[in-house]
Amino acid sequence: MPAAVPPVHRRTIEIEVHQADDLLIAQARLRDTRPWHPDPARVLLHDMQLALHVRTADLTIVAVESGMNAFPHTECPLIRPSFDRLVGLSVRRGFTRALRETVSGVHGCSHLHELARAAGPAIIQATLSAADARRRGLTPGAEPPDAPASADAQTADAQTGDRAGGSGPVVSGRQAAALTGTCHIWAPDGIATRKLAAGWRPGFDPYPAPPLTAYEPT
Repeated sequence: MPAAVPPVHRRTIEIEVHQADDLLIAQARLRDTRPWHPDPARVLLHDMQLALHVRTADLTIVAVESGMNAFPHTECPLIRPSFDRLVGLSVRRGFTRALRETVSGVHGCSHLHELARAAGPAIIQATLSAADARRRGLTPGAEPPDAPASADAQTADAQTGDRAGGSGPVVSGRQAAALTGTCHIWAPDGIATRKLAAGWRPGFDPYPAPPLTAYEPT
């Protein structure tokens, strides 16, 4: 399709997860635009934000903040307090079902619901990212090193397990439990679980991870 032809509709969802003491804070934003619209005031259809404050110890939502910067009806923001009912939910497996039961349909806003649904998996990924940063002795948000380690150094690190931040499991049991059942790779007793048992080291082994046959003896 020619690049000059604007899309009929554009939806963007951006999610950032920050760590603050014992919390992970997911800040999500959804924007719907109609780039073709001749009236600049009507190009932006939706601009909505949702922040989930999640306790790292058990991945339970402890606070919710929502905002609507652009919306089609004056009454749209009236639904925002309904999303306070997310407090107490866990973002682990079953979160999508809990959302449907709590803030879907006429009991919520489809756009804020979509942000919450997308933020859950992002928080799970953030727990893995934070753990990886700790093992490497790095601070999320800090400037990265001047140059990445050589391939040989990375291989040696993966093989020996020597790394900043000490030893320990690369994926904790709690993290593995949160991922189990989320996709075909993380099926119970599936590929990811078997790779972990055979020595797969996420964040240190090659990316994407080699096939299962590379980890399990024939």
